[in-house]
Amino acid sequence: MSTDADADAAARALLETLPLLNRTVAAIVQGDAPDSLTMPQFRALAHLGAGPLTVSDLARRRRVTMASMGELAQALVERGLVTRTPDTHDRRQQRLSLSEAGARRYAAAHNLAQAQIAASLAGRLSDDELAAVCAALPALQRALTETG
Repeated sequence: MSTDADADAAARALLETLPLLNRTVAAIVQGDAPDSLTMPQFRALAHLGAGPLTVSDLARRRRVTMASMGELAQALVERGLVTRTPDTHDRRQQRLSLSEAGARRYAAAHNLAQAQIAASLAGRLSDDELAAVCAALPALQRALTETG
């Protein structure tokens, strides 16, 4: 088992690294096309890629207000990236789903971000460093999923 000092050092490194990663992804998705996505739009499309959600489900997952998510969802609907359908279990709710255009747009932005980050990592990290990153991330995902 790791020590509290090791966990503290890992947490500090993550808190320093994650803003850099977020800025990198945001710069890529916001600058990749004339119809660029904002980071909140990109993240909403990512959640919807796993399946339909209500606005309240999406707001809860993104940890934003219903009003904020409602505006974001409406913007995505107006752009043709998301569709609304009545929720069969609760007529007061509507389900948001990726449209075909939304799935293509999200995939294009995701693939571009992945390719650019991969190129950056390949150019700056040794094989051993890349292997260490690849080994650590699944454990980190598991730890964060189990706590959050």
